[in-house]
Amino acid sequence: MAGTARTDAGVAVTMEDHPNGTALVIGSEGGRAGRSVVAEGLRITGRDRRPVFASAALAVAAASVVGGGIVAAGFAASWGLFLEARRSAESSIDYEESYVAYIDQWDGLVKVAFCVYPLLLLVAVALLAWLLTAQAVTVAHARERDTAGAHPGGDPGTLTLRVLWRRSRPHLGAAFRVQWLTLVCALVPALAGLLVLAAVAEEWVPGVVWPTYHDPATVPFVLVGRVLPVVIWGLGLVLLARFAPATAVRVADRCSATAAMRRSWTLTRTARPRTTGICLLAAAVIAVAVAVLKWLGTYVAHGAGLLMLATTDDNVWVTGVLVVITPVAVALVFLPVVLAPVGVVLACLRARLA
Repeated sequence: MAGTARTDAGVAVTMEDHPNGTALVIGSEGGRAGRSVVAEGLRITGRDRRPVFASAALAVAAASVVGGGIVAAGFAASWGLFLEARRSAESSIDYEESYVAYIDQWDGLVKVAFCVYPLLLLVAVALLAWLLTAQAVTVAHARERDTAGAHPGGDPGTLTLRVLWRRSRPHLGAAFRVQWLTLVCALVPALAGLLVLAAVAEEWVPGVVWPTYHDPATVPFVLVGRVLPVVIWGLGLVLLARFAPATAVRVADRCSATAAMRRSWTLTRTARPRTTGICLLAAAVIAVAVAVLKWLGTYVAHGAGLLMLATTDDNVWVTGVLVVITPVAVALVFLPVVLAPVGVVLACLRARLA
C-alpha cells in the first residue's frame, strides 16, 4: 500500500510498505530528490550541528579519559623496563661498547603492547558504534522534522544530547556488533594483501625477487609485490563501502546486527559506484584529517617530551616512546570531530538507497 501527502512547503511525503512497518520516503520538487547525498549530509550537519558535534565531543572526552588511562597504565606497567633500558645503555656507553635500544626489554614491551592495543581497539569500536548510531538518529530526527508539516502535532522537538542518548541507547549493542563484524570482514583482504607482501619478501613466489640497491624492481615484482596487494586492499575498501550503511540500517529497521549487514549489502548492490565513491571521499577526508591532526600533535609531543624529561631526570628511553605515540594519539582522540559528519552522510546514504 502506498500513499502521498504534500506539505505546505511543497514536500511530497510518500508512504511505502516496509518490512518492519511504514517508511517515509521524502522527495521534493527540485529539492531533496535532486540533491546529492553528500550535500544533504552537509546540510543536516550544519542545521543540526549541536547534536552532531555534541556526540563527537562526548566521544572525544571518552577517548581522552578511557584511552588515555589505558596508555598511562601501559606506561606504568613498562616503567621498570624503561629504567632497565636506561641502565643498560648507560653501562654500555661507559664501557665504550655498542648496544641496541631495548634489546633485553623488547619481549616485555611487546607483552604490554599486546594488552594495550586490544583494549584501545575495543574503545575505538565502541566509540565508532556510538558516533554512527548518534548520527543515524540525528538524520532520522531531521527527516521527522521535515515531515512534521504533513502531520499536525508531529513536531519531534529539539534533539538535545540527553534525548540523543536516550534514542541511541537501544541500538548501541547491535551497532557494536556491526562494527566488529565489519572489522572481521575487512581483516580478510587486509591480511591477504600483507600475506602477498610477506610471500614476496621471503621469496616464496617463483620468479619474483625483492629489489635491492643493485637490482632494480622487475615487472613481475611490480605486478605481484605492488599492484596485487593494492588491488586486494582496494577490494577490501569496496567491501567496507558495502557495509558502511549497516549501522544506519539497524537504527531505521531495528533489526539484528547480521540482518542489518545483509540489508546494507542488498541496498548497496544497485548503487555500487555511488556507494564506493561516497566512501572513498569519506576515506580521503579522514586521511587528510589524520595527517593534519598528527602534524598538530607534533607540537603537543614536543611539550609532552620536555615535561617527561623534566620529571624523569632526562630519561630519553621513555621520552622517545612518548614523543612517537603522542601525534598518533592526538589524531585518534580528535578524529570523532571528522567522523561525526561522515556518519551523517552514511545515514543519508541509507535513507536514499532505501
